Amino acid sequence: MKNILLLTSVYPAEDFPKDTTPVVHYFTREWAKQGYHVKVIQNLVYYPKIAYFFLDVFEKVISKFYNFLFRTKGYTKEKHYYFEEVEVHRLPIFKKFPLSLYSQKEQEKQLNRIKNLVASKKFTPDIIIGHWANPQLYQVIELGKIYPARTCIVMHSDVKIIGRMFGKRSKEIIDKIDIWGFRSNDIKNKFENQYGVVNKSFLCYSGIPPNKINLSGRTFKNGIQNFLFVGLLIPRKYPEVLIKAVNAAYQGKDFHITYIGTGREKVNIERLAKKLNISEKISILGRVSREEVYETMKVSDCFIMLSKPETFGLVYLEAMSMGCITIGSKREGIDGVIKHGKNGFLSDAGDYIKLAELLDYISFLPEKELCKISNNAIKTASDLTDEKVAKRYLDSVKAAKLE
Repeated sequence: MKNILLLTSVYPAEDFPKDTTPVVHYFTREWAKQGYHVKVIQNLVYYPKIAYFFLDVFEKVISKFYNFLFRTKGYTKEKHYYFEEVEVHRLPIFKKFPLSLYSQKEQEKQLNRIKNLVASKKFTPDIIIGHWANPQLYQVIELGKIYPARTCIVMHSDVKIIGRMFGKRSKEIIDKIDIWGFRSNDIKNKFENQYGVVNKSFLCYSGIPPNKINLSGRTFKNGIQNFLFVGLLIPRKYPEVLIKAVNAAYQGKDFHITYIGTGREKVNIERLAKKLNISEKISILGRVSREEVYETMKVSDCFIMLSKPETFGLVYLEAMSMGCITIGSKREGIDGVIKHGKNGFLSDAGDYIKLAELLDYISFLPEKELCKISNNAIKTASDLTDEKVAKRYLDSVKAAKLE
């Protein structure tokens, strides 16, 4: 089983914004390294021109409520390219407006384009995978009728979309897929509450480069003083909660908070810091390179991001790999990777009072206990490298038996 056809709504490219998530590419890149023949089909949505006007105007408002930023530019031309040795075929597909379903006519037209493309490449997939259900679920099922391949759908945060797409037929459609992947325990639970337990499934966690793990460990002789936030400075990530909580828990103590990221909340962060008379204790670095992020994590004691919704949050794993005492959101993507009090901590998204109480508790932990939690975090991250998670992913799919 060496031929993999992967269909996805999102995939990075040189002509795309740098904040396009590369999560799917991290898997395909590893599979290519491991000797698999991988072809990626990107179903790239585009809308009528008028939609982009409104998306541009309301982009900041939209970012409050959704787990991504809408692209405010339409790409309507096919593109065939290699991205880090992975063969990618970008096939635009039309949708009337964001959050709507694709019309059956567009779905069928796109499916024919995909079938013709795969046939022209004389490529017979052994495994067919879709990331995000809309429109990939329909395509994976139809392609599975043509090729004797394992079929897999990986759910991100779009659980209810299947019900919208297929209505009363949802369970019947779900049962046609050999194995389901879930980006987090929370997504798996929501899916099963909605549609019932599937026969075969796995947790599709992301990984980190193995050379980005601080195997030497950390010391906490001065306790917890340096705090870090890495992410978009937007309302749903609650960046200002960090200032309120740390300031409340560390009255009269030394501390410093560093923000890496850009977004509309920068003004509110600066305003709040000034109001609390702690501006000198706050640094906002803006957008920096991945290497600079890791370097900053190395000198930070505690990483905090209490965002909602959060599908997985690779940045948590990166912070853990550097030995940071890491605090993530309860009932979000990282919940399940972070074990509260063992390799990090969990708190309620947006609740600065509970976070302040947690920080007060952590500030009194002895150095030995902090080192133990830090080392456990590093151990967790060491087991979730790009190579390991990509291999587990495929092993799970290959183990799913065809009827």
